Amino acid sequence: MRKRGARLGTQFVSKLKSTSSSAMVCVVGVLLALGISVLLSGRSAVHPPSESSGKNAPRPGVRVTQKALDDKTQREIAKAPGNQVGEKPDENALEKIARNQPTRSLPKEEKLTTEAGKFSKADTVIGVLMAHDVSRSEIQKVLDSVREKRIFSRIRAGRRYEVRKKDGEFREFVLQLDNESRLRISRTPNGAMTASKEDIPYSVDVVRIQSRIHSSLYKAIADGGGAPVLVNKLSDIFAFVIDFHKDLQSGDEVEVLVERKHLRDEFVGYGRILAAEFIVGKRRHTAVYFEGGGGRYYNVEGESLRRAFLRSPLRYTRISSRFSKRRFHPLLKRYRPHFGVDYAAPRGTPVHAVADGVVTWVGRKSQAGKTIKLRHGGGYRTSYLHLYRYARGIRKGGRVLQGQVIGYVGSTGLSTGPHLDYRITRRGRYLNPLKAKLPKGIPLPRSLRPAFKKILEERRTMFDNLPLLKDSQASRAVPGPLFATVHGRTSNL
Repeated sequence: MRKRGARLGTQFVSKLKSTSSSAMVCVVGVLLALGISVLLSGRSAVHPPSESSGKNAPRPGVRVTQKALDDKTQREIAKAPGNQVGEKPDENALEKIARNQPTRSLPKEEKLTTEAGKFSKADTVIGVLMAHDVSRSEIQKVLDSVREKRIFSRIRAGRRYEVRKKDGEFREFVLQLDNESRLRISRTPNGAMTASKEDIPYSVDVVRIQSRIHSSLYKAIADGGGAPVLVNKLSDIFAFVIDFHKDLQSGDEVEVLVERKHLRDEFVGYGRILAAEFIVGKRRHTAVYFEGGGGRYYNVEGESLRRAFLRSPLRYTRISSRFSKRRFHPLLKRYRPHFGVDYAAPRGTPVHAVADGVVTWVGRKSQAGKTIKLRHGGGYRTSYLHLYRYARGIRKGGRVLQGQVIGYVGSTGLSTGPHLDYRITRRGRYLNPLKAKLPKGIPLPRSLRPAFKKILEERRTMFDNLPLLKDSQASRAVPGPLFATVHGRTSNL
């Protein structure tokens, strides 16, 4: 290498004499560059890399890859506008190049959307899902996931639903079945559908309603801030101890502890009546709900309010004629005994069996018109006269249950208008239905008395301390999707 360098030097020197001064400067520069390269190559051959440096050196494959990247970067820097060989790279150009370098892309976050609504009278499950752009194949999977297909045909207007999607793809359908339960149909990772029935997680609080009766129980409950549905609940609870047609008078009082349910911030209805009291005249009637006693209502002595007989076979009517041994008949125009109570009611009003029993007569009886007679335990018998028609399935020898509809109010036979003539006998002797002493309820066993006493004390404390509903603001539940939780946990989609 040194001989070759000397030979080239001799050739260039021989030509120096015939070149200009400027050309000579360029030649000298080239010779200096060649000499420096020769010296550097010689030093690299004499001094090989040490073992210690080799241990920390990068692997060959990494060194090649890094060198390729460095070369690519240098080429891009050189191509950048305003950058010439030997100049310092522009910082803006370096930033642009760094942005163009390949980077590891992060996974795209899936977006969950919820579309909610309520069913109208004309809506179907298929129509609702199609309206929310769910494909026909997915809809078929939803239908196939439920064994009882008729469940989809019994959806009432006003029931809520929610359709959930991820990035536009169907994931879940939640459907309200009734006031207490919902159906959740979810798509699994393999594309199948699973269905499960759940309790609706309402937000529940307890409110107190207190009012004085003047014109009607409906008006009294409304004045206290309640709704007519509470009157129905109260009549069912006290049906065995209070005759709502006869006993309630102006000035009587009513007080109720009732659960109130919310879904999000919307009031959706009432739950259980936890306790209630009627002050009728000078007598106090108390009902306390006791879960440990079979979910029934008991008075303060621990006796069940459910008795063998209802006080009345009708609801919310008026008494047009009472029990009497000498009553003037409006049609016959003469006095004769009237061994029943006439309840005036619109034609078609349901008539209920006052106790469990057996049907002994179904048919017409001259002046009594269409009549049903029942035989009960303890020697009691009841009769229902002037019916418009009989309930389906009522026939002689058949059994009926307490509260079961057996017929409908009419005006058949010798009658001046639609009403029910209700009669009761015991061992062949007529009793006044409004005053008859009927069997009491079954008391709680001694083992349950301590637990009931504790519940009774809690209800008394609530009666004393809870604010009245008409004076308080409605509580609001925590906002959120209507059906977003399952037993207090967020559903895992």
